[in-house]
Amino acid sequence: MNFIPLIAAIIFSLVGLYICFDYYRFNHNAIKTQGKIISYEEYMSKDTDNYKRKMYRPIFEYSAGGNVFEIRSKTSFSRKIIPEGHPAVVLYQKNDEANARLEKGNGIGLGVLFIGISIPAYYIGLLS
Repeated sequence: MNFIPLIAAIIFSLVGLYICFDYYRFNHNAIKTQGKIISYEEYMSKDTDNYKRKMYRPIFEYSAGGNVFEIRSKTSFSRKIIPEGHPAVVLYQKNDEANARLEKGNGIGLGVLFIGISIPAYYIGLLS
């Protein structure tokens, strides 16, 4: 048994399960509405190889319950996914309107990817 790949597998699978659970929890009762992209926050991200990449974090607004909310997305993208000033579908929870998400980019794919990566690591960790 090789402990390093096994520990990595456990971490990857837990992260993947958390992402999938969060996706389901949020989207299960989410309310859809129209909002719009008002701007993007640009920043430079550096990966482990010191490769720098410009990233874009959308800032969007939408109305709910007679109030207008301006939200800085928690998700960043390598390109501007929706042009500034254009409409965007927004998901939010009733009584937690300040924690809204853009529908575009709110997917389960990353969670599935982490779980998929954990499978060979379990194999290596348990059978080595």
